[in-house]
Amino acid sequence: MNDVARKQLGWPAAATLIAALVSASLALALAQAQQEPTAESQFASAREIGEVKAGLKALERTTEQLRTDIRELRELVGRLINER
Repeated sequence: MNDVARKQLGWPAAATLIAALVSASLALALAQAQQEPTAESQFASAREIGEVKAGLKALERTTEQLRTDIRELRELVGRLINER
C-alpha cells in the first residue's frame, strides 16, 4: 500500500474511534444523571425508614403504657370484688 491509501484508511478508523469516544462519554453522562435521582431516592427511603422506626418506637411505648394501665385496672377490679 502506498502512503495515500494508508492515510485514507486512517481517517475512517479515526472517525470510528472519535464516534466511540463520544458515545462512551454520552453513556457515562447519562448513567451519572440517572444515579442522582437514585441517590435522592435512597435518601428519601432512608428518611421514610427512620420515620417508620420512630413510629414503631412510639407504638411500643403506647403498648407498654396500655399494658400497665390494664394491670392497674385489674388490680382495682380485684380490690372492688374483694371489698364486696
